[in-house]
Amino acid sequence: MQPALAIPENSLPSYVTGVLEIDTRAIAQNYKTLQAFLTPSICAAVLKADAYGFGAKEIASLLWQEDCKHFFVAHLEEGLSLRKQLKDPTIYVFSGLLPGTSDIFVEHKLIPVLNDFWMVNEWAKEAKKVNKALPCALHFDTGMHRNGFDQQHLAQLFDEIDLLNLLEVKLILSHLVSSHDTQDPLNIKQNDLFNSIRKRFPKAKASLADTGGIYLGKSYHYDLARPGKGLFGLFPSPKGTTPLQQCTKVRGRIIQVRSAHKGESVGYGATYVLSRESKLATLGIGFADGYDRRFSNNAHVEIQGFKAPIVGRISMDYTVIDVTDIPEILCYTGGWAELVNKTLTLDSIAHNIGTISRELSTGFGKRLYRVYL
Repeated sequence: MQPALAIPENSLPSYVTGVLEIDTRAIAQNYKTLQAFLTPSICAAVLKADAYGFGAKEIASLLWQEDCKHFFVAHLEEGLSLRKQLKDPTIYVFSGLLPGTSDIFVEHKLIPVLNDFWMVNEWAKEAKKVNKALPCALHFDTGMHRNGFDQQHLAQLFDEIDLLNLLEVKLILSHLVSSHDTQDPLNIKQNDLFNSIRKRFPKAKASLADTGGIYLGKSYHYDLARPGKGLFGLFPSPKGTTPLQQCTKVRGRIIQVRSAHKGESVGYGATYVLSRESKLATLGIGFADGYDRRFSNNAHVEIQGFKAPIVGRISMDYTVIDVTDIPEILCYTGGWAELVNKTLTLDSIAHNIGTISRELSTGFGKRLYRVYL
């Protein structure tokens, strides 16, 4: 016996040692759940960093079929890749313009998010060049202090009314700092500030909420929300709301099973010493595949529901687990262990090593064999 893969084992190449399963049905359902919660506001999709590591090409097509018409990416190269795939949706680029890129935005019908005066001037120059108002979004900093116009520059922006008249401001946006914490007073402060800015752009749509912001209530929804992690179930839905579904499993293949004796050490640096006669299994997956080295001696995997602790340091290509207490019939060369599943969620295992699920998901290595259900 072995853990049932969501696809037939014989459909996997014989050389595969690590599998990343992505349940597109769960992602589609999460989008529907968020859109229903937002209605009548628009639910967009943030697909930066290769759709949080899950594959922008596949996820964009899926969401387009679910009637998602607005997408956000971080950088221009991501926008270009997405535009090659989908010709019709509205695509915003958070980072906006870099020198020499204005004509690229125009050619590929991408909308820059303008974060400062230099970008506004560059986009206005391009508008003059093509002799028409060009669409853009304006980003206002309400507390993140990362990107966007601050309050001093907001006043200056309105002094440059001639520049604004050259632009088609389709959207104004800001980013919440602590939307995951419903009790953080900064949420209210940012919302109040953003609402005051919004009133100065009566013709533009407004967007403030990320995934967490969606659950802060309708006063945060405005015209459009920008969920990213919520699409992939990487956010705990508040009580009383439809739960978001997990979409990920990561499996590692057993490539060797061995016996080891009490007092012997495991792995680089001899960081783990066996306290008993043991049976160890080596998985063909390591930190090069995105299985974080901080899990060394600090996590477990599952084999058909049985827990197997990680022993010794995780190396680039291998992870060793203690399978002493697991039935021998389940532990054999070619068998499978689950490193991420519905109980070992990305959120929970990330929390255990002091990080966040998105750091893990965006770190999935190219060597993992990807399966889209």
